[in-house]
Amino acid sequence: MLSDGATKIIELRYTCHMGRRFLKFLLIAGLLFWGNPAFARQDDPKLDDLFGQLSETKDIDKAKVIEGSIWKIWLTSGSDTVDFLMLQGISYMSQGQFAKAITLFSTVIKIDPEFSEGWNKRATVLFLIGEYDSSIEDIGRTLELEPRHFGALSGLGQIYDLKKSEEGALSAYEKAVAINPHLPSVKARLDQLIIERDKKRI
Repeated sequence: MLSDGATKIIELRYTCHMGRRFLKFLLIAGLLFWGNPAFARQDDPKLDDLFGQLSETKDIDKAKVIEGSIWKIWLTSGSDTVDFLMLQGISYMSQGQFAKAITLFSTVIKIDPEFSEGWNKRATVLFLIGEYDSSIEDIGRTLELEPRHFGALSGLGQIYDLKKSEEGALSAYEKAVAINPHLPSVKARLDQLIIERDKKRI
């Protein structure tokens, strides 16, 4: 769900509202491109090699480059319309305009429900506004489409952590680190949870 470091929780109520001009664009985009999803993203065959390199490298700087390449592929749908909506949604999310971001990511999902990053980005916004159960649902769909999504797994771990579900958090963090061993904050929290669990067993 979140790339490493993007873990600040923002509790905020929101209302779904958009300007007429942008809504008009969405309607036109939907009519023109609704039935035209692309086949790249999490299906890109280059990802297999990148994940192999990511798990094998011991070089932190190289790992960050590989990570960046993976995120770039994940974020590229192959549809100009979807890519535009994604970028705009990410911009709104970074500005704290969560209602608008959710609207755009929901539109992306409607246009291309097989695009895992659309689900992941909506899960991220839902996480940021404290809608944890809805976020978990979107993370589930993300992982159905891309089981190697270490960002989604990291986010899932954070949610279970906040919900005081030690078992759920441990499982999600362990899976994230197994896929991408170069997530220092996730690994640190995982190690801490393991220590806390072991103390309880003594």
